[in-house]
Amino acid sequence: MVVYVDLATNPQARVIVAVLWVMTTLAGVFLSLRLYSKISRRRRLWWDDYLIIVAWVMLLVSCSTSTANSRLGFGLHFDELPVENLTRLGIHSTISGFASVIAVACSKTSFGLTLLRLTDGWIKWYIIGLLVLLNVTHYSSSVFFWVSCNPPAKTWDMTIPGECWPISVTVNTSMFFGSCSALCDFSLALLPWRFLLKYNMYNREKIGVAIAMSMGVFAGISSVVKMTTIPGVLNAGDFSYNALPLVVWGFSESALTIMAASIPMMRHLFISFRRDNNIPTTATTTTTTMTIGTARRATLGTSRLAATDSGHDGDIDVYTKSGTTERRNWSQQQASQLKPPSVDKS
Repeated sequence: MVVYVDLATNPQARVIVAVLWVMTTLAGVFLSLRLYSKISRRRRLWWDDYLIIVAWVMLLVSCSTSTANSRLGFGLHFDELPVENLTRLGIHSTISGFASVIAVACSKTSFGLTLLRLTDGWIKWYIIGLLVLLNVTHYSSSVFFWVSCNPPAKTWDMTIPGECWPISVTVNTSMFFGSCSALCDFSLALLPWRFLLKYNMYNREKIGVAIAMSMGVFAGISSVVKMTTIPGVLNAGDFSYNALPLVVWGFSESALTIMAASIPMMRHLFISFRRDNNIPTTATTTTTTMTIGTARRATLGTSRLAATDSGHDGDIDVYTKSGTTERRNWSQQQASQLKPPSVDKS
């Protein structure tokens, strides 16, 4: 029978619970706004949406099991932990780590799929390569949580006779997987600047969209910080007491990725807010002075970016080669609306 530990006597557990639930709630808010932005405009959800939903569910599972561990004494020195709780702590820790890694893989893959719909040529193949590397390393890491000992049950129950991998192996593999994760974060965050520059959009809007799509750099920073904590935590022993920074930064990585992947999809909410509050946008303030040709090019660039959160093949055709005729007719209609009013010379 387990013995529950009062959080008042476990300050590290209080920090873990507070940070994890705040991050989970924020990620849930950003995800909800992303989904509302699509559903309110009657857009169909696509694979990137389903993946990021799975990522948040896995984040919630990790948060819940970590919270349960805090009630069992996680955060105290090993010799202060109730013996009755050790097996339960091991099971919860394994589930929490597994779910956290899956959350990272799904959230980053979601954003990568979004970028694939905007790119072509070598950039598209580079993103595909990143996604393959990301998923192979992260899903391998998730499996290692269950098979790092022989028999596997010893992973969460130290009373079972058997052997586990040396700490050096765990440290080296964790550092390698963390490096791959950071590489994918920074690459996916910076690539939008490469291909958005060629879009015919207003500069202010182009920069704003690029910044919104580059929020994943914060997930990359959290991944790097997490990597710096791995050797010290694993080599020091007393994992329960020393794991606070590793747990917090590892959890923040997946939560920040969910938030970063949701921000670009909330673009229409910002536009609607500005329109409803009569806040002038770049398009509305410059329409009266630009030529019809300039308006046409700017509108085309905006339409291609808007299609990224449609989740519907028909909308994607607006900016693909197969939609050339539709795009030309649509742009002519838009340009005709910007013709200056006729002046009666009589």
